Amino acid sequence: MIGRRVGVLFQLPLQSRLLRTNPIPTQQHQLPIRSLSCQPRRSYATPGRPRKAVGEPSRPVKRAVKRTSSAATSSADSPAKQKTDARKKTAAKKKPAKAPKKVLTEEQKAVKAARADKLKMTELRKAALAPPPVGSGASSAYIEFTKERAHRLKERKAADDSKNHKQLLAEHAREVASEWKNATPAEIEHYNHLAHTHREAKQAEYKRWVESHSVEEIRIANLARATLRRKAQLEKGQRTKWPAIQDERHVKRPMTAYFHFLTNRQASGDFRNIAIIERTKLIAQEWKALSEGEKAVSFFLLFPFLPLLILSFGKKETD
Repeated sequence: MIGRRVGVLFQLPLQSRLLRTNPIPTQQHQLPIRSLSCQPRRSYATPGRPRKAVGEPSRPVKRAVKRTSSAATSSADSPAKQKTDARKKTAAKKKPAKAPKKVLTEEQKAVKAARADKLKMTELRKAALAPPPVGSGASSAYIEFTKERAHRLKERKAADDSKNHKQLLAEHAREVASEWKNATPAEIEHYNHLAHTHREAKQAEYKRWVESHSVEEIRIANLARATLRRKAQLEKGQRTKWPAIQDERHVKRPMTAYFHFLTNRQASGDFRNIAIIERTKLIAQEWKALSEGEKAVSFFLLFPFLPLLILSFGKKETD
């Protein structure tokens, strides 16, 4: 009973509660206090009625759903990728510093230059190729005559040990030369035939060797041989064993008028017993002293068919 009164008391307004708890002493001339006629109201929130009972249903509200970006889940930002990138950056930072360039002394520089020159000479010799020993097939009747008597030198050396090789070789050469002077024309003709046959065989062998290589290989070999000749001329001051390889497949340059004049003057026999350098200087002076008409004659001698072509071309124009 007491609990109910306390509950009702708390539901009443504050003023009413105060009056009920602390009643004001009444005076004789005052009217009695009336109770409030208003009903007590609840001061706390209560759940509302459902929307179906009120009226039409409201439209559905679309709420934005937060989506995770594809870039966030890509393999580029994955932990494994980040760990790999971190390792790469660490490895790049750990590059050792370049060692300072070693300064060579003069002696070391000379040794290095000598090695480079030796390597270059080896490459040139390799590119120069190695044709048959006697490419031109040089032979003569006297060479064939001495070949048949070469065994005599060995027999003489075995029979007489008291003389050295030079003395025995000199005696053998004098004996062979004396026999060659006394040889008959038939014997000389026989050895000429042997020399000619031997020369043709050597030339055929040389041609087969040249044709076994391409034109470009022969061209490169001739360039290497020219370089070797120049080096030998500068270092030793003499000609060496690097002649140009003769290739008939190679296109020859046309002969100039001066070269034609030079060839004819050398073949005339006027410059015998004169050194090649001096001979060339004299012929060059003669060429410079010629007039333009005389030089033109040398040009027409080089191309004898050219005047006929000019005349035939002129006749066609007049017709």
